[in-house]
Amino acid sequence: MTAIDEINVKHDQVRALLQKHNADGLMLRRTANIAWFTGGADASIFTATDMGAYTVLVTPDDRIVVTDNIEETRLRDEEQLEQLGFKYHVSPWHAAEPPSTPRMLTDDGDIAAELQQLRAVLTEAEQERLRALGRDAAAAIEEATRAVQPGDTEYDIAARLDAAVRRRGGFAVVNLVATDERISQYRHPLPTMKRLERYAMLVVCMRRHGLIVSATRLAHIGPIPPELQEKARKVATIDARVMAATRPGRTFAAIFDDLMGAYADVGEAGQWTYHHQGGLAGYAARERIATPGDTTVVQAGQMFAWNPSIAGYKSEDTILVRQDGFDIVTQASESWPMIDVTVGDLRVRRPGILELPS
Repeated sequence: MTAIDEINVKHDQVRALLQKHNADGLMLRRTANIAWFTGGADASIFTATDMGAYTVLVTPDDRIVVTDNIEETRLRDEEQLEQLGFKYHVSPWHAAEPPSTPRMLTDDGDIAAELQQLRAVLTEAEQERLRALGRDAAAAIEEATRAVQPGDTEYDIAARLDAAVRRRGGFAVVNLVATDERISQYRHPLPTMKRLERYAMLVVCMRRHGLIVSATRLAHIGPIPPELQEKARKVATIDARVMAATRPGRTFAAIFDDLMGAYADVGEAGQWTYHHQGGLAGYAARERIATPGDTTVVQAGQMFAWNPSIAGYKSEDTILVRQDGFDIVTQASESWPMIDVTVGDLRVRRPGILELPS
């Protein structure tokens, strides 16, 4: 699938949406939707918002980049969207005059959920970008994890992780670090000035071309205590089972039942209640978080990031669902310690704890 083929497919999807809603145009304002429709263009100049620095107007006949003279030069030189059939509507930065249509939809209105459904099933081109992103995200978090040393602050560790992501052309939209007792205390540990003694957890959600993958890795300075190895085995078992349960045609509710059963089978029945367990991923770190009773149906071509945890340990990677199985796109390297879990006839490899010299 060429880039222009990808955009044409998405334009057809938007045309159908416009016809359904009896509208003349759709204004895409959010960075996720802009990245989706343009095949990966980045409109996130100001990263503290999900609104783009420019917008895209889609009509039945045209796709128009609506921008100001600040963004125009870079867009023409580096994004080269005109080669993908886009036109430009440029206004002075101090006197913006955006175009409109008589009946215009916006992506932050009533059709937000419908757009999310469209972008959740990846085209062949998106799947190729996802696989490359997953490999780089796995390499980045592994690089940062191998570099941890006693005495590092959590800020030091987070800085290395951010740099490793940036060097690979990505942006860490989530960068969490916990060390020692903070791993058990907090499920969303923002990095602090605390210094590492022996045990570190790194969490990243890496975005590139709009797509976001998630991964977690843990390291221990010196021999890993047996009780910590047992936690790793339990969570790896839960993670492998929920991955194997994520198959086309199954509902989130059915998968969540399997997930809760896995927690119970390893003797940790209540632990799932302390943090969400992940779910559908894509142009958001989680497009939809799975919950009990959710009737949403899994489709081939979707990506999922599950993140089961018990106090003191977490497992997380991103998978691409195929019609006949799944691929772990952020799989750890061959040199990483792995935990093999058998689920029926399937062997699922989950990352264990990296032991570093003391």
